[in-house]
Amino acid sequence: MSRTGYTGELGYELYCRPEQAVSLAEALLEAGKDEGLIPCGLGARDTLRLEAGMPLYGHEMTDDITPLEAGLSFFVKLDKPHFIGKEALIKKGAPKRMRVGLEMVDRGIAREHCPVYMDGVLIGETTSGTMAPYLGKAIAMALVDASKADPQAVYEVDVRGRMLKAKTTELPFYKRSK
Repeated sequence: MSRTGYTGELGYELYCRPEQAVSLAEALLEAGKDEGLIPCGLGARDTLRLEAGMPLYGHEMTDDITPLEAGLSFFVKLDKPHFIGKEALIKKGAPKRMRVGLEMVDRGIAREHCPVYMDGVLIGETTSGTMAPYLGKAIAMALVDASKADPQAVYEVDVRGRMLKAKTTELPFYKRSK
């Protein structure tokens, strides 16, 4: 058992041998039945991680997106004597793109790879997006030109040929109370 998780909520991860997984899941569901415990899938987990503003490898983090562009600079200390990748980050220089949070103004959900425009100019693309039930609105994260990553910006997002307005918002979209 580990006091970790990928949803921004208080959670635990349980580890077991593969042959024990079904019986462990059944035992947990039975024990939590009176509390209303029900199973959920990766879609629910992904919605929670997006509300918490957590980047996902393959979306907000890739071999092509630096930790600085992904908004993870608090993990990267360029003044440390040495770490793997330090020289590559220094060689790249200041981030050319930045991860931003978007709240859809117009009705629609900007999923992954929707082009993002500012004043008619392509400045980036969405990396993840969903309808956030807790927040009651559609949200997305995008990687945009660093010079256009304005906390007061209103962008246009091309969602299946429809240009929808989205405003930047602070990450995380939702932060659980202590």
